[in-house]
Amino acid sequence: MIHRYLLIPFLILLALILSGCASLSEGECRTANWQELGRIDGSQGQPRARLFEHAKACADYGIRPDAEAYYRGREWGLFDYCTPANAYRQGRRGATYQGVCPALLEGNFLESYRQGLVIHEAESALEDVERRIQRVEHRLDDEEVANDKRQALYHELRSLYRDYRFRQQELLQLEGYHGRYGRLRAQ
Repeated sequence: MIHRYLLIPFLILLALILSGCASLSEGECRTANWQELGRIDGSQGQPRARLFEHAKACADYGIRPDAEAYYRGREWGLFDYCTPANAYRQGRRGATYQGVCPALLEGNFLESYRQGLVIHEAESALEDVERRIQRVEHRLDDEEVANDKRQALYHELRSLYRDYRFRQQELLQLEGYHGRYGRLRAQ
């Protein structure tokens, strides 16, 4: 008896979650400008398979997307996405590149993406050292830490501060290099 009372809310929650997974609602499917939707998806770096997600969502309402218009729009959108400036931003965020750029644009895109990714990784490493410093400082604040352990923590903290300064300098150099490189490419 109790199981039935637990099952009903679970099924309602599951239905709500699954309905939120559709890429488009019924209204969006019925009024879609497929070329514009493709342009938007392209400008966000969505893979070609994104149309299949839209098609699946719209199939529930008996609507088929205009694939030709969608892909035409997506190609235009990719010209916005596949710029070196956007590539750098995507790399800097740590976003995964989906291999969507046309061959003509991909070389420059990947070069800038990798530069952004290197800086993202350097920032992540710096943040990791910051977290480790905070943990050691927190442990040092504990009055019950024995003196011999406290000395080891101070030694670890000095080492972490050196690592932090090194990683901070490395990040500044990387950012400076990218700034100079970007200005040279723009000329």
